[in-house]
Amino acid sequence: MTAGVSPRPVGSAFLIGYAVAYIGAFIGVAPLLQVLAPLHAEMIDGQAKGPLLSQALFWGCMAAGLGNIVGGALSDRTRSRHGRRRPWIVVGAVLTVGSYAAIQQSSTPLGLVLGLVAFQLTFNILLAPLIALFADRVPENRRSAMSAVMGMGYPLAAMIGSVVMAWGPQGEVARFATLAAVVLAATVPFALLSREDPAPVDRVRAPLSGFSLPSLLHPFAVRDFTLAWTYRFLVVTGYSLVAFYLLFYIADAIGFPILFPGRSAEAGHSLLTAIAVVGVVGVSTVVAMGGSRITRRKPLAIAGGVLLAIAAAVLATTQDWTTVVVAFALYGVGQGCYGAIDIALMTDVLPSVEDRGKDLGLINLAVTLPQAIAPLIALVLLENLGLDFRSLFLAAAACFGGATLAVASIRRVR
Repeated sequence: MTAGVSPRPVGSAFLIGYAVAYIGAFIGVAPLLQVLAPLHAEMIDGQAKGPLLSQALFWGCMAAGLGNIVGGALSDRTRSRHGRRRPWIVVGAVLTVGSYAAIQQSSTPLGLVLGLVAFQLTFNILLAPLIALFADRVPENRRSAMSAVMGMGYPLAAMIGSVVMAWGPQGEVARFATLAAVVLAATVPFALLSREDPAPVDRVRAPLSGFSLPSLLHPFAVRDFTLAWTYRFLVVTGYSLVAFYLLFYIADAIGFPILFPGRSAEAGHSLLTAIAVVGVVGVSTVVAMGGSRITRRKPLAIAGGVLLAIAAAVLATTQDWTTVVVAFALYGVGQGCYGAIDIALMTDVLPSVEDRGKDLGLINLAVTLPQAIAPLIALVLLENLGLDFRSLFLAAAACFGGATLAVASIRRVR
């Protein structure tokens, strides 16, 4: 556990509001990256929409890492009668809505890139203090349950966002306005109405203090922090390899359209994705209902890593569609085990109370960097070595195996 004063007891209203804010924030992300940004890239340059979108997403990922660290560090150093985190949640939400307008109004490739960079910067200024509030306010005996709820955040947000994009307003302006309304409605009332004790004066640093590179990287001198960061980095790298190239794997390596004439690879993709989401929600629900009775996080983390490694290895070696479905069911359960304890485990290894926001920003680099690194791994395996898409799943299995070894070596977490 992180040293410091125990969080003040919180009621169900805070926990529910926090869950709504977290999931609502991600509803503002998933449809943007999966639907609106690709469609806007096609509108700007239909012939080069793929490279344009890839470039915009790459620089956006880089900006996300910077936004996480800056947002967390600024909230660490804020002195306010409203607390440290809540003012930045409101600022980040408002700026995120502004970035939607910048993306929607962009009419050139550079404009789209800058718009997505602005979005990732501003959204992570919102996200970093929101996650830091978890470490500040959620007591130890409720962290497993809340971590499980947060683990369902992105899958649920992706599913809800997909429904909203399919059945909600169809015009681009109206769709962006819908996302803006969801983000503001989910996060701003929570930030304004919830309570947050101002940090003691001796725990809040001056605004510009501690921004040197040695200070920034100091947490990596702590063994358990580095192992937890490595665990998250390897898991998300494996996720990215599977997610980015699953459609091509289904179409080319498995030959889904040949196996099932009249059905597209997209149909197989949606089926496997739905199966994985069921596993994620199922495991997360069990952990959330277990609540304070679940005090050991490492067994779940290890089980998740093992299941993910097995599933990815099977996917890399089979040509049977039924086996693929079974493997993806295991994959979903593994994702659920990881997601159910992720935030709580990361909070357990934070080296200091004073720099929680900044250190969680560093930990979140383990989510953003893999999204840029996975395509580079694919380039080496597919282009330089001439391997097929199955090789990406073997690489993912290796990442999951390495992640399992890393989390098993953490000493502070049971």
